[in-house]
Amino acid sequence: MATFMLVHGASHGGWCWEKVKPLLEADGHRVCAPDLPGMGKDDTPPANVTLADNVEKLSRLLDKMDEPVVLVGHSLGGITISALAEARRRKLKALVYLCAILPQSGKTGRDMSSLDPTAMWRLSRQVSPDGLTYTFARDKMPGLFYADVSPEDRYRAMERLRPQPLAISTTPVTLTEERFGSVPRWYIECTFDNSLKIDLQRQMVKLTPCKVITMECGHSPFYSNPEELVEHLEAISRA
Repeated sequence: MATFMLVHGASHGGWCWEKVKPLLEADGHRVCAPDLPGMGKDDTPPANVTLADNVEKLSRLLDKMDEPVVLVGHSLGGITISALAEARRRKLKALVYLCAILPQSGKTGRDMSSLDPTAMWRLSRQVSPDGLTYTFARDKMPGLFYADVSPEDRYRAMERLRPQPLAISTTPVTLTEERFGSVPRWYIECTFDNSLKIDLQRQMVKLTPCKVITMECGHSPFYSNPEELVEHLEAISRA
């Protein structure tokens, strides 16, 4: 049996794993799906949140765990899990990027996503007047995040989204081969993703090689394909 930490992406919360967590737990695994600071039910003001805050919160959780963890990051969560691997490599069994931003050292999330200048999320992002957070245009979200998700799950997800701290995608990540590079890396690519297009996913993997698993789905496989996703996560935990 394995221990998993599931890290959500922009504007989401630990709630987005609500179909995956019980499936893993039913197979005997331990699962932690926290809210990052300012997200979900965490009451930190999003405008104040930094990447260091994300790493600090997850580091505290990791330090309480008895065995190395399979650390999964979705979408923008790829930035946080990369920084966390640099800080706590000995606590990790594997890094799993689920259609996630896979950064290079010295780069920001924005740098990596700008490799795709036509990205649909760019047109739908709305930055707050103070420039510290952003949201997504409601009419663009179904196609961007939930194109192959049931209407019921899509609606429930959209109702729980919160403003995303801009600092997470504008802070450079420092990664070393000795620390980050010593943790086994997997990338689960999602071929029909409208948010991080498959060409961008594969471009990032060329720059930072990982073992690759392919899912034929959109940006939110935790809703559209939870059973298949769990099978892949369990296979990674046994590798």
